Amino acid sequence: MMRLVTTGSAVKRMRRFRQVINVFVKYGFGEVMGRIRVWEACSVRRHVLRRKAECSIELTTPQRLVAALEELGPTFVKIGQLLSSRPDLVPPKYIAELKRLRTHTHPVPADIIRGVIEAELGRPINELFESFDDTPVGAASLAQVHRATFRGKRVALKVQRPNIVEAIEVDMDVLRSLAHLAERYSHQVYLFNVLGLVEEFAQQITKELDFRMEVNNMRRFSQNFAGDATVHIPEVYPELCTQRVITMEYLDGIGVSDTQRLSDEGYDLQVIARRGVDIGFKTIFQHGFFHADPHPGNIIVLPGNVIGLIDFGMMATLSLRDRESFARLIHSISALDERRVARALAELTEHEEVTPAEELEPALSNIITEYSGRFVSELYLAGMLFAMMRVVMKREGRLRPQLVWGAKSVAIAEEIGQSLNADFDIMELGKPYAWKLLTQKLNPLRERYELYYWFTDALNIVRDLPYDVGIVLRQARKGRFKVEFEHVGLEPIRRTMDRVAHRIPLTILIAALLLSSSVLVLAQVPPLVGGIPLLALIGYIITIVLGFILVLYIIRRS
Repeated sequence: MMRLVTTGSAVKRMRRFRQVINVFVKYGFGEVMGRIRVWEACSVRRHVLRRKAECSIELTTPQRLVAALEELGPTFVKIGQLLSSRPDLVPPKYIAELKRLRTHTHPVPADIIRGVIEAELGRPINELFESFDDTPVGAASLAQVHRATFRGKRVALKVQRPNIVEAIEVDMDVLRSLAHLAERYSHQVYLFNVLGLVEEFAQQITKELDFRMEVNNMRRFSQNFAGDATVHIPEVYPELCTQRVITMEYLDGIGVSDTQRLSDEGYDLQVIARRGVDIGFKTIFQHGFFHADPHPGNIIVLPGNVIGLIDFGMMATLSLRDRESFARLIHSISALDERRVARALAELTEHEEVTPAEELEPALSNIITEYSGRFVSELYLAGMLFAMMRVVMKREGRLRPQLVWGAKSVAIAEEIGQSLNADFDIMELGKPYAWKLLTQKLNPLRERYELYYWFTDALNIVRDLPYDVGIVLRQARKGRFKVEFEHVGLEPIRRTMDRVAHRIPLTILIAALLLSSSVLVLAQVPPLVGGIPLLALIGYIITIVLGFILVLYIIRRS
């Protein structure tokens, strides 16, 4: 769909572009802006980029980056949050600071939030709810959550920040321009496909801004875990949900990151960690529907060590083929087989021929050797996956987003297990799920109607075969049937065949003369010359001459 850009929106975009550049210059990133020549996208003067940073010199570079993202607002905060779970792209010292953006978000005043709720639901708050708490339970980059009472039950209202959609549209235009310039003037940035990452982020955040899609995600997730007492998905109240407001059951529990409180109140940290990992592997390998941006803030521990999940705005799906490829990768890593790891990794690249599996094997062997001897507490599985991604990117390959999302989920599961002091091996927990998925492929009855559909497809082919053959015969009868062959890479063979074809007649003639002359000698056909028939003697002479010509021809052509 083509978006019309009005004069007002163009002015707004240009104003925002300058603001973004000024903020980055303020925090000491003017030189970076100069390297990618930002003046080509907006009318900024080059001397502005050479200004000294206005922030404290005691701040580190990662801290200055986080401060800049916070000042630039929700879109950039959200990007920082996503980058905090991408160790394949971001160095560890930056990730440690970017993780602070998960919790440090300024809330919107209560009166503005009340106005959004009433505008969306069409009635005053005091008519909709028995009570409403003006103090937010949590504030994120796109929305914030308030508690209320509805029909005697405690509920949570997720309310979208006002004017966030328009602000994000402008910011995404600015980010696309920056990414385009960065790829043009930095080969290293180009290899990371930053423009593709921005487009991927734009698609995800567009879905996340429509709360109706999140409601559908919650329903689907709840259906996937129906009957599983170890996980709880909040109940949704559809009559109180719109594009900008979600009303759901309030989960009164303890955040999974609050390990001290969990221990003090008698929760079993080992059980919680194992259940969290099991849920993660089930969503990836069994359901193919999982969180695309998981983090501990979205996990609540309920009584009985039950895992409560919230925030279903950013979800990812995996096709059966991708799930099988990812399962092969995990199982091959556990078997320390770099050859199969390379093949599975190549299957998960967008263009497999760009990064042949054989070229990946030496580097992957080193990674497996390096990580296989580490302790469980060192997050080794996620570390291996992200290290392998970097190997692919260094060879100018690009992994499909599915592997990145799956690796992020594994990384969060390991991170939670580490915070809970879990003593299990996440690889050992993941292997059964991967192996089950791989072995199901050998079972023709893996799905309830799999054999039925297979038989139906085969029957349709057999039923249509006479008609299809009839079409071919009718076309052949009318002279319209053509078969075209294109030989690729056979030119050397063709030339050899031509040379052989030229020699064969001469060779046959020589053999015929030799044979007929020998018959004449045996028959002693007159006239004789020195006891040899004259015709046989002439035949032998011609044979010798033709043989000499054939030898010269072979020598010259070889």
